[in-house]
Amino acid sequence: MAGYAASSTPVAGVVQPGCVYLVGAGPGSVNLLTVRAVEVLSACDVVLHDRLVPSEIVQLAKSTAEVRYVGKEGNVNTEKMKVQQDDISGQLVRLAKEGLSVCRLKGGDPMIFGRVGEEMEELASAGVPFEIVPAVTACLAAGADARVPLTFRNAATSLRVHTMNPTTTKDANFDWSQFAAPSTTYALYMGLSALEGACERMMAAGVSGTTPMAVVDRASLPEMQVVVGTVSSLPAAVQGRTDLAGPALVFLGDVVGLRERLGGSPPPAPPRADAALAGALAALPSLSEDALQQLHDRVTELLTSKGQAAASAGKRKADETTS
Repeated sequence: MAGYAASSTPVAGVVQPGCVYLVGAGPGSVNLLTVRAVEVLSACDVVLHDRLVPSEIVQLAKSTAEVRYVGKEGNVNTEKMKVQQDDISGQLVRLAKEGLSVCRLKGGDPMIFGRVGEEMEELASAGVPFEIVPAVTACLAAGADARVPLTFRNAATSLRVHTMNPTTTKDANFDWSQFAAPSTTYALYMGLSALEGACERMMAAGVSGTTPMAVVDRASLPEMQVVVGTVSSLPAAVQGRTDLAGPALVFLGDVVGLRERLGGSPPPAPPRADAALAGALAALPSLSEDALQQLHDRVTELLTSKGQAAASAGKRKADETTS
């Protein structure tokens, strides 16, 4: 069986034993998780999560779930990365064959630089059913936070997504001239560590040094920062910046130059998301009428108990004041 997409449609809010769920955790903020991601994460028997998935999201796993960290460090050579990935794919197959529901939790969207293709291939080969749960990918969150529209009439009619790391800058066959294409926005994932070398190669291939460029650090999180410059100036602007802790994404294109004009005034930041509440709310649509009634009764009981406790505490305080 090649997966749910090729066989059947999963029932909303339900995970099945013996199935694997390849789930995107989004760019980092609990607020940007999809409802389906929360449903799956809070119901699966086993959760295997990446390095870039925050603890606030991992803790949405149910209390009885086995949680495994399977994160891979950045800038690892291809051979070592393949060994690590093969081990993760093997774990998914083995756990599903044991009859467990398995959540493979990945930072960002699993289909964009998430190595989900290798896991899909392994699961399909082993006959393990799987579902892919998409997410808000980093470039969308970064564009929103930085106030950079990724497409804009008469300025950008296409968006290209690239991975950019030190390995890329050493690739003699890489086409750096592509970054000179007109009306195009480029989102360079993992671009900060290779920024200086990438900019040198771009300009050597004909990309104008005045082309607007920006680094967006920790998109969607309270610590988010934006550093704006050009192809020629941005590397120096971020050099030695220890406060740019990552993950970071780099934008290239004329739309970056529109940021100041389009920035506007943001509303007050929303309160920090309550992961436990988000999980509980996401599970409600899948509950039966009997289960909802039980939940209603329990909530009423808890609210009554808390109200009585508050009243008792108030009475004690009043008695102490008058005595």
